[in-house]
Amino acid sequence: MELLLVLVLGVLSGSAVEVKRPRGVSLSSRSFYDDSKPFTCLDGSRTIPFDRVNDDYCDCTDGTDEPGTAACSNGRFHCTNAGFKPQYIPSSRVNDGICDCCDTTDEYNSGALCQNTCREMGKKEREEMQKQAEVAREGFRLKQQFIEEAKKSREESQAKLQDMVQRRQSLQEQVDVLRSEKEDAEKPEREAKDAHKKAWEERREAEKEAVEKQQASEAFSNLDLDSDGMLSVPELVSHHELDTDGDGSLSVEEAQSILGGSYSLDSSSFHADVWPQIRDKYKSEQSAQPPPPPPAQVEEAADTHPDFHPEEEEEDIEEGDEEDDSDDDDDSSDQDHRTLPTKPHGEDSELPPYDEATQTLIDAADKARSQFEEAEKSFKDIEDTIRSLEKEISLDFGPDGEFSYLYGPCYELTTSEYIYRLCPFNRVTQKPKNGGSETNLGIWGSWAGPEGNKFTAMKYEQGTSCWQGPNRSTLVKLSCGKETIVTSTSEPSRCEYLMEFYTPAACHPPQPPTGDHDEL
Repeated sequence: MELLLVLVLGVLSGSAVEVKRPRGVSLSSRSFYDDSKPFTCLDGSRTIPFDRVNDDYCDCTDGTDEPGTAACSNGRFHCTNAGFKPQYIPSSRVNDGICDCCDTTDEYNSGALCQNTCREMGKKEREEMQKQAEVAREGFRLKQQFIEEAKKSREESQAKLQDMVQRRQSLQEQVDVLRSEKEDAEKPEREAKDAHKKAWEERREAEKEAVEKQQASEAFSNLDLDSDGMLSVPELVSHHELDTDGDGSLSVEEAQSILGGSYSLDSSSFHADVWPQIRDKYKSEQSAQPPPPPPAQVEEAADTHPDFHPEEEEEDIEEGDEEDDSDDDDDSSDQDHRTLPTKPHGEDSELPPYDEATQTLIDAADKARSQFEEAEKSFKDIEDTIRSLEKEISLDFGPDGEFSYLYGPCYELTTSEYIYRLCPFNRVTQKPKNGGSETNLGIWGSWAGPEGNKFTAMKYEQGTSCWQGPNRSTLVKLSCGKETIVTSTSEPSRCEYLMEFYTPAACHPPQPPTGDHDEL
């Protein structure tokens, strides 16, 4: 059995005291290893002679009889690490040729060339602890400022909310009055507008009817070639554009059908029955005359109507043609006179300007509407402000409101692929760095730290759903820092993100350093 002699420096007295204990045992466990009596395994399973402690043979099931050897697979070796911090390592690492203890005590019999690095490591650790302490001090100082500002801001918000509630009540009454005035002004305006439109529509309809009547009269006059006041079948068949069966010519039967089965009819019947059905097809002149009707049709018409004399009709038409051919200028003038417009004049005219009395009513209604809309907008703005203030006041900003300064601003982190954006108490988003749509990684849910320390983590939930997966969510872990900054973002699980966020609001008063005084 090997015993390790450790010099413990008396910090206060400056004297040196030799403390004898087995290798791999801490000073805090020294009382269990009394070489003047048998050793009892720390789990109480058995008692063995003390000379079997560290004899490189495992007697205790918990491995406590071999703290300084690798005999027990579940044993623990204590590194004193004077100048740094004590630590335990698995006994299996003792004398394995690798220096695990910075004071090299785990490799006492392996032949490994180890250097004691405890002082250097302790120095680096103390420097790091000093930096962390400085960060904690500065962060806590800022946190105190945030608390004071939060208190003042909350008082101001509550006062503003009370003022807004009172103003909303007053403005609501004003809106109600202006709405009534608007409705009172709109009624005579609407009646005057309706009357103006009705008069215009009646006038336009009258003009349309007049134009329609004029067109019908001109068409009848043009079709009545012999000017006898009657439109007959032979006079109509020359207008092949009125063809109804699609063969390019108007037969006697088709002409007679257009005339309602009659051989001829007067202008009154033409206006009422014929003109509406031929108006859209009718042309006053044709560039080429269709061939005359077949003799059979002529004979049939003559048999049906004894007064029908096709020879006379043809002569009249030929004479008319000769007269037209004799004077090109007259033909051109007649053509202009006979070409009828497809739409009545004034059909697409706009509504004429209002008369002075109607315009006065419109101006009064416009003014009433403007005043009402302005008041209503102010009322809605106040309601939006009230909702915003109520939401802000209801949020849990920490025990002393220290996190309230995070409400409103957003903080970004740019990676090689994405731009992450954290808006505390609102949402977390992700956007491709090279362009693309933004993805919602979660909206504010609740504080999610462990029990008794819930203000160390934020949970954002119900983000954009993943393909065939859950809605995205983000856990934001808060750490003490002098700056407010997002330092990293990862996706530990599919659609579940983890974000590291540093803020002074997460800082606490720095604690004095503590150490394991057993090894001093």
